[in-house]
Amino acid sequence: ESFKRARRDCGDDDFSAVYEALRPTAAPAATAVCFDFDGTLGDTETPAMEVAFWEIAAYLPGASAENVESQCRPYMVENAGKAFEHMMSACEEERAAASLPPIAEAATALPGGLVAVVDKHRSKFGLPPLADVAGTPLLQLQKEETVAALAKCAVANEGVMETLVALNSAGLAYNIATTSGKPRVPVCVDAASLRPFFPAEQIHSGESDFDPPRFKPEPDVYLRAAAALEREPTNCIAVEDSGSGVGSASNAGMGLIVGYVGATHIPAENKESHAQMLLEGAKAKDGRGAEIVITKFGDLVPLAMAFEGRRPGVHWFTKDLLAKLEGPYYLK
Repeated sequence: ESFKRARRDCGDDDFSAVYEALRPTAAPAATAVCFDFDGTLGDTETPAMEVAFWEIAAYLPGASAENVESQCRPYMVENAGKAFEHMMSACEEERAAASLPPIAEAATALPGGLVAVVDKHRSKFGLPPLADVAGTPLLQLQKEETVAALAKCAVANEGVMETLVALNSAGLAYNIATTSGKPRVPVCVDAASLRPFFPAEQIHSGESDFDPPRFKPEPDVYLRAAAALEREPTNCIAVEDSGSGVGSASNAGMGLIVGYVGATHIPAENKESHAQMLLEGAKAKDGRGAEIVITKFGDLVPLAMAFEGRRPGVHWFTKDLLAKLEGPYYLK
């Protein structure tokens, strides 16, 4: 409520009163939290995947005006969490196998009916018709258009703001450790009204902050995020929705890894299997996965407080702690 009042009184561009409203009320804790962004803090994977589909849809072998809409949802589920480069590579292989020309050569010779359907869906995100961008390399187009679309439709996952306020009140510092590049993540932070929680210096990107980029499951972005909070990785909690992200957190030696499957890009019927994947830790060098996977974002708070209060040699991951969790959860 203080956050909402401060935004109303000070406007969108003056965050001074907002920061004052969010000032921690407890002494700084030893524990800090490093959040993934896409699919964790931000419910951005679904719109980003939909934009990706309508950028590549016209080039998928077998796509037509009659069937392309029915392909959207299955394609999004199948490719959730994958880089657009992977989608392009798979599409190029399928086109070659079907004796179709490469994407770059096909851009000006697409069926008119198919293009009309694709353009209709692109317009929902404020994107121009395919004909207007036919000369732009598809990978460049995807990066630019995803940022433009997310600037309009990115939102925070349910319970995120309340959780951040609770962590703040308890004195737990936090920041963002993401593979995604800039300006994509800062744009999403603004669109989701998360800027008061995450000023620019609290956003760390594997793609943009390293040369060459260091993508998850490499540990670099988590190590950087922990160092920025002046904490050892062992005193940090990582919150992740992807296998690569869990691998990155594990490879960085983060003290607790919490998986999250509450965002809309993970269908209800896939939550359990997705959670099991996060628990397995296949992308970690030592095979360590998430210690727990939650479906309700606010359940991070009791987990974080218990981790903060842990003592050497004393088991802290107890049945009493699990009883405090309000949503379904998954353990190894």
